[in-house]
Amino acid sequence: MTVTDPASYLRTLPAVRERTRLVMEKAQVNRLTNFDIDFTKFDETVEFVASIIQRDFAPNYSKIPPHGRWQHFDVGGVSRIKQLVDSWSGVDDTEIAKRLVDLFLVSVLLDAGAGNKWVFSEPGNMAGVYGRSEGLAIASLYLFMDGLLSSNPSNPYQVDSTALKSITVDTVSKALQHSSGNPLAGMEGRAELLQRLGYALEKEVKYFGPDGRPGYMLEYLLKTSTPSGDGKNTVSVATVWDVVMTGLNPIWPKGRTALNGVSLGDAWSCSSMPQDGEEWETIVPFHKLSQWLCYSILVPLERYGNIAFAGKELQTGLPEYRNGGLFVDMGVLILKAEIYKQGITNNSNLGLETQEAVPIFPADEDVIVEWRALTVGLLDLLLPAVNERLGIAGSKDQLILAQLLEAGSWKAGREIAAKKRPENGLSQNSRNNTAVRRLMTEYKQLISEAPDGISAGPIDEDNFFEWECLIQGPEDTPFEGGVFPATLTFPKDYPLSPPAMKFTCDMFHPNGKSIWTSVVEYNVLNWTNVVYKDGTVCISILHAPGDDPNMYESASERWSPIQSVEKILISVMSMLAEPNDESGANIDACKVWRNDRAEYNRMVKANVRKTLGL
Repeated sequence: MTVTDPASYLRTLPAVRERTRLVMEKAQVNRLTNFDIDFTKFDETVEFVASIIQRDFAPNYSKIPPHGRWQHFDVGGVSRIKQLVDSWSGVDDTEIAKRLVDLFLVSVLLDAGAGNKWVFSEPGNMAGVYGRSEGLAIASLYLFMDGLLSSNPSNPYQVDSTALKSITVDTVSKALQHSSGNPLAGMEGRAELLQRLGYALEKEVKYFGPDGRPGYMLEYLLKTSTPSGDGKNTVSVATVWDVVMTGLNPIWPKGRTALNGVSLGDAWSCSSMPQDGEEWETIVPFHKLSQWLCYSILVPLERYGNIAFAGKELQTGLPEYRNGGLFVDMGVLILKAEIYKQGITNNSNLGLETQEAVPIFPADEDVIVEWRALTVGLLDLLLPAVNERLGIAGSKDQLILAQLLEAGSWKAGREIAAKKRPENGLSQNSRNNTAVRRLMTEYKQLISEAPDGISAGPIDEDNFFEWECLIQGPEDTPFEGGVFPATLTFPKDYPLSPPAMKFTCDMFHPNGKSIWTSVVEYNVLNWTNVVYKDGTVCISILHAPGDDPNMYESASERWSPIQSVEKILISVMSMLAEPNDESGANIDACKVWRNDRAEYNRMVKANVRKTLGL
């Protein structure tokens, strides 16, 4: 390949795949510097990733959302972005798109290194507690909704250069709930990043308009668009990439790899790249954060900006620890003995307290660069293989890479890591916590031997107190084929106190107060059971231990520390299978159950199709 301007080339999106492919060529003949590669383990990896996608989405694969920040805002089964958009009465779709791009861009930039000691306690009725990336997403959402990123009194729901340039460390610290007891690393750096963003937005008027709004890029993109047959405006992903890489260039820290005085961003020299050419030929670019930002802002631009993006296939898998860890934990990538030994020495020198010997390396070390390049290449191999395994290759439902990242590789990396190292990553205080130890034990049991029809685990293994679960409709019932998602929120004194359970989908049942809403009442196995309008499940097994003050239940029917997540979910499956028309709050629904079982079955099956998005 003849490259006349290497610095410009290495900052392009196609360069990521083209350069990482050279490392994969070394892998194919097992001539890497730091890793051995075992392709016999690749089929097992395909099977594992496909099984997770099947578990969570089959057969409705087309409903898998693309990878992006949106899903982090909806942690805990709460559709926060939808609620926010619904609150903007009278706001047109163009302005909605601009506002969401404003929010998503800031949120992605703040999505860095929260550590395992910080959490964000959500205010108001939702009152969840979230850490890591999801916690930073929710924190940035409230930072945005509180108008702290806008200088326009008439529109607090925007981000603009004037507000960002004047933002202070104190403002950001308070908004992110940083304190000595709840420390979030790098507060000064986060505030400075927002300030630098303000100056970049102000400078690049072509992209961000006279007010310096990230969302103004919609206007720029529409000027470059061509009309498509469906009434949308077609825009090249490469154009979005130019906005991100050029328009936001001033915000990135100096001191990274440079070529002829030009900073290349997230690009690094790698020993497995060609070494017999020019200096630039040893460099492999990743631009992970820029790609994460692109994945994230494409969604609101498509949904509300009347844009169809061409060239999405140019985007690559994100070379980060969950995607890369998947291939290490599955045995596809194996550190060479001398490299592993060096990593263990690094661990010892740092004095880290871990449950097992874990090799540690600086982020810019050759082994990490090679690992990241292999992650990009292996994800490209994984996509067609998973589509084949799911039986959807070549169909309209076949996955694109953004869907594989969202539903497969990242989640698979998280789950295999939790299975292999359930206690790593938790603080010493958390490991000593009875609740966390009990929840880790239950999680390991569910991973290894979960009963048919249920699955559950932490939304983020760094916060074992928030779980997501899926309940399949019982066989030989009209609920068969349905998959009903819910969340479990555990108290700090678990298992002394029970968790709270909430469905995050619509339900229909003869004992319901209302059809097509999450309002269901049951009396099954002598248990009084209710699913309220917000989806909260109220059944005996979830009631506090001891005697019932209303004397409807015996103490033996209520929660006790010998109960478990598995028993809770099995109880809920029983509700679906065995309605009780003797105590139904919805008389009409009970009549349907008693007098027209075929109609009842039809209505339940219709609701099942609705939950699957069919």
